[in-house]
Amino acid sequence: MFTENQVRQFYVASTVAAPAEDAATSVVVTDAPGKTQLVIKGDEAYLMYSGAIQGDLQSSDLIKKCNVMDVRLTDAADLVHKNKKAVVTLVSTPVTGQDYVLNVNIHNYVALDYNTTKIKYGAARATSTTASDLYKAIATSLAKNFKREPTALVKVGISTAATGASPKWYGEDWSSTTAAAIVIEEVEQPWRRGAAPVEYVNFTVEPSTIYDGTNDVIWGKVQFAGESKYTNGTASSTNISDGGTQVNSKKVADMEWFFHKERGDKYGEMCWPWNIDTEYQATPSHAAWENGFSFVDIHYYFEGNSHNVGHSEKTLTIVGTKANLKTLVGSAATTGQSATAATGLFAWLDGSNAAIKFSKSWGS
Repeated sequence: MFTENQVRQFYVASTVAAPAEDAATSVVVTDAPGKTQLVIKGDEAYLMYSGAIQGDLQSSDLIKKCNVMDVRLTDAADLVHKNKKAVVTLVSTPVTGQDYVLNVNIHNYVALDYNTTKIKYGAARATSTTASDLYKAIATSLAKNFKREPTALVKVGISTAATGASPKWYGEDWSSTTAAAIVIEEVEQPWRRGAAPVEYVNFTVEPSTIYDGTNDVIWGKVQFAGESKYTNGTASSTNISDGGTQVNSKKVADMEWFFHKERGDKYGEMCWPWNIDTEYQATPSHAAWENGFSFVDIHYYFEGNSHNVGHSEKTLTIVGTKANLKTLVGSAATTGQSATAATGLFAWLDGSNAAIKFSKSWGS
């Protein structure tokens, strides 16, 4: 990623070797040929990695410790996207003869601006005071309405619990299920490397009003997973169960594709359909890699000599499994009876102005 004064260098560490000290002017990785390795040379460090040709070792920029501005270690678990999930429940017993309408508003529809909203609804008339039958009728109507979309945006189901736990989705057998809530959950969208990015579905849910014999009232209340309140602002004692998740593997694959496709236009989408569909090291099949890819970001600046003293900021980004990255960068010092000294990146940056920052799950 290039800007006027910044550049990101992007590396995928699929196989790694522990950090090494380079006392001479060069280093040869004898214990782990072709593996990514952090090499420390006094107050400077660089990254050794395998080039395009097997066994062809290459190196990143030589980074001076005094030029390091910021270092961040981000656990893949902290980059997992939780699918948006809404649970709808009745405020009171169904009123026979009233029409119950549930609107679902899809914001930013098909990557348009936020003001572009697509509205889908489910509607059913209460024929009895049985809540389960009404939930099923509304959910069925809503699911059939969404079926008209060329790509699934959300999935609709029912749950036997007000928490929305263990939902049965539309299309499954509901005959023996006593519904206690309607469940609406975001669906993962189609993706194509470099052409169709990862998109998340942003939606809101709005029950309509019914006449209860005295007043027009909103028939339902809506609560989203992760929220402690209903959408009307009132507090809720119900903890909505989490929906599915999406890891960052596809986004990382896009990052690698964009950062490396300048090697040749045909490796991008140029000359389509006669382009070359290229897959580098980061692939969606790496979804099982500990919730996707973890990140090491070393932000520093290059400072020239003599009259060329301008600071050109750069970020060296390394992605891989959390276990691999921990091996790559070394470990922090520990205290107590079994105290250990810092190694690798931690030891190299000791005494510098760049404290290493961790995401919340990194140390777990």
